[in-house]
Amino acid sequence: MTIDEFSNKIVDYCKEHNLRKVYICGNGGAGKTTLSKKLYEIGSKYGKSNIISLDDFMADTEMRKNATNTWYEDGIEHSYRYTSSNKETYFLKHVYEVLYNLDNGNDYYYFPRRYETKNNIRKLYKDYFLTVIEGIGTAFLDRNQDESISIFITCSKEDEQVRRAERLETHKERDKIELYDENRSSQFRVNVLPKASEFDIIVRSSSNYQIEVI
Repeated sequence: MTIDEFSNKIVDYCKEHNLRKVYICGNGGAGKTTLSKKLYEIGSKYGKSNIISLDDFMADTEMRKNATNTWYEDGIEHSYRYTSSNKETYFLKHVYEVLYNLDNGNDYYYFPRRYETKNNIRKLYKDYFLTVIEGIGTAFLDRNQDESISIFITCSKEDEQVRRAERLETHKERDKIELYDENRSSQFRVNVLPKASEFDIIVRSSSNYQIEVI
């Protein structure tokens, strides 16, 4: 099905079951941001909606470049910088603080990670119909199943490589470390992929962002 059809089904399900949050996780280039924007667009037809990107709560890139992480895959030791597939990369307490404020009657303002001016402040609404929390880091968040639905989205290695390159071409200001590399992929397979079974729905996106429920 198309990403529009899938998103409409998710929003309808949330309406029917009074779910106010959607968590989206998956590998780089899988379509997390594309899906979250579509859910936000549809959700906004019924009320105020929010998007929270876990990328906004990551430690500074330069800091992570200078820190070495060690992990094992298939009994082989690897060493590399901390990527978005490490729990230690995120300020998760800050994310919980944001969600707590929204759910306890407070609008919330914060600077997104890639802000351009001092006026580029993101506002999140307390009286929201739907809040979408997206990013690899959602794998490390505690999620209340009584109020949310969670989606794990994947794509092929080939599509990830292409989409990462396209993203860098479109956004010249991004760091080239965002291109595909095997160490990043290995950290994802070890730290994040095993958590896929904890999500309510697992889907795969094709090269043209068609959605297949696995």
